[in-house]
Amino acid sequence: MKHNRIITAVLTLCLPASMASFGNAADRLPLQIGLQKQLLVDDYVIAEKNGVTRELGKVKKVGIVLKPSLDTDFHPSWKKPDGSRVALDFGYYTSVIRNEKAGKFQMWYMAWRLAGVGYAESKDGIHWTKPLVGKGGKNNIVHLSQGFSCTVDPSVPWGHAEKYKGAADFADRGCRVALCYSPDGIRWSDYNGGKPVSHRAADTHNQLLWDPIIKSYRLLTRTDLGGQGGTSESRSTRIMVHTAGNDVKKHPTAWKTVIDKIRVEDPKKEKNRWGKPRLQFNGMTMWIYEGLYFGLMDVYTMGQSHFFDGFDYKTRHDDDYMDFYIGVSRDGMNFDKSWIYARKPLVPRGPAGSFDKDGIKPPAQIITYKDEHWIYYGGMDERHYSRGRHLNIALAKLRLDGFVCLSAGEEPGTIITKPFKLEGGKLEVNVDAKDGWVQVELLDGNGKEIPGFSGKAAKQHKSADELRLTPKWKSGGDLSPLVGKTVQLRFTLQKAKLYSFGFK
Repeated sequence: MKHNRIITAVLTLCLPASMASFGNAADRLPLQIGLQKQLLVDDYVIAEKNGVTRELGKVKKVGIVLKPSLDTDFHPSWKKPDGSRVALDFGYYTSVIRNEKAGKFQMWYMAWRLAGVGYAESKDGIHWTKPLVGKGGKNNIVHLSQGFSCTVDPSVPWGHAEKYKGAADFADRGCRVALCYSPDGIRWSDYNGGKPVSHRAADTHNQLLWDPIIKSYRLLTRTDLGGQGGTSESRSTRIMVHTAGNDVKKHPTAWKTVIDKIRVEDPKKEKNRWGKPRLQFNGMTMWIYEGLYFGLMDVYTMGQSHFFDGFDYKTRHDDDYMDFYIGVSRDGMNFDKSWIYARKPLVPRGPAGSFDKDGIKPPAQIITYKDEHWIYYGGMDERHYSRGRHLNIALAKLRLDGFVCLSAGEEPGTIITKPFKLEGGKLEVNVDAKDGWVQVELLDGNGKEIPGFSGKAAKQHKSADELRLTPKWKSGGDLSPLVGKTVQLRFTLQKAKLYSFGFK
C-alpha cells in the first residue's frame, strides 16, 4: 500500500496542472499552459478544427554514418555467400547523446551481442571514430552486456559519478535487467552488485532515465506474454518508476511497475502462422520533449522463429522485419499507437536493394541540435532472423517540432484552441506556409473576436516557412495588453502545415 501511495503521488500530484488534467481537460478550463510550447500531436489544446488533417512529419535521411569495422562488430563465424563478414547485431540497439560540456557527440551501440557494447565519438555527429578504450586498448567495448542503453542524467552535474546511467541485459543474469553508472560513459560500475532488478524479460532495448516531469527515475524493459522465444513468443513492454527517493545507488531494487503488458493491440488483429500477434513490441524507449513523452516504438512483424540462411539483399520483404514508430503520451504510461495502426513509421524502411530495406531500429533517444531533431537508427538489409542480416548505423533529420502537424490544402482550414490564461506577451508559431498562408487571431474566453487582434486586424502571412514566426496584428506583435486574460487562438491556414506554438 505504501508503494501504491508513492506511485500515485509521483504520477499525479507531481504533474503540472496541464498534464495532470489529461483526459478531463474540459472540466478544468481555462487550460494552464503557461510558457510551455504546445506541439499539435493530439487535440489536448484544441477545441475545434475544420478543414485540416493530422499528418506525420517527413524525415530526411542523411545516410550511413557508422559502419562495422572492428573485429568485435562482426559475428565471429557467420559469413555472406561472397565470403564477407556479417555484422548481425551491429547498431541493433543504439544510444546517442550530445555532450554540450565537452562539445561532442557520444554513441553506445550493440556490437556482436556476446562482445558487448561498442563506443564511438564525433565532433559533428556525422563523422565518427571508435576510440580503443576497451580492455587492453584492443577494441572499443566499454560494457559486457546486450540490450544496453545509455542516458545522461540532467538532475546531477557533469563529472558526477552517476552522470551516465545504463540499463542492460547482462547475458548471464537470466534475461533480467541490471543497472550501471559512469562518470564519463566509458568507465562503468554496477548498481546492486550487478544483480538484476527486474523480472523477465531483458531481451530488448532496456532504458533507465530521469523524468523531469514527475522528478523520478523510470525504467523500461520487456514482458513476455507467453513463451520465451521461438514460435510461442509474444512480446510487450513494461514501465517502472523508482520509489525510494531517487537514490538508485542506495536503493537499486526499489522499482514499482506502473504499467505492464503494453501491447501493439492492432485493430486488424493479424496473426502469424503460429497464431500469435503478427505485430509485437520488440521494445520501446522513451524520449521526453516539451512536456510530452515520446515512445520510440520498435515494432516487429513476426514471421520467423529461428535463424535461417537468408541472403536476399535485393528484395524488400513483407515479413519478419522491423519498423520504427512514434507514440505520444501525456502521462508517461498510455501511448497513442495510431501511427502503428495507420502503418506509418517515423523513419520508413528504404527501397529494394537499400541498406535499410528490411528493418529500422530506433535509438534510445532523439537529439535536438541546431534547430533539428537528429534520429540515429540501425538499418537492416535482411530480415530479422536471417543469418545474413547486416546492419549499419544511419542518421535521419526532422525539422524542429516536426513530428506531427495539422495540414490544410487548397481550401482554407481553421484550428481554434481551448481557452487558456495568457502568460506571455510574444507568440511564436512553427509553420510551413511557403506555398500558402497562415493567419492567427485572438478570441476571448467565450470565442468572441478581440478588437485589434482579429479579423482584418490580423495579418495574413504569405509564403512563410519559419520555426518561430511572430504573428502580426494592426498594433504590431506585442500581446502584453492581453497578458493575464483568458483567450483563445484561431489559426486559419491554406496550403500550410502548423506544428506548434508557444509564448515568450
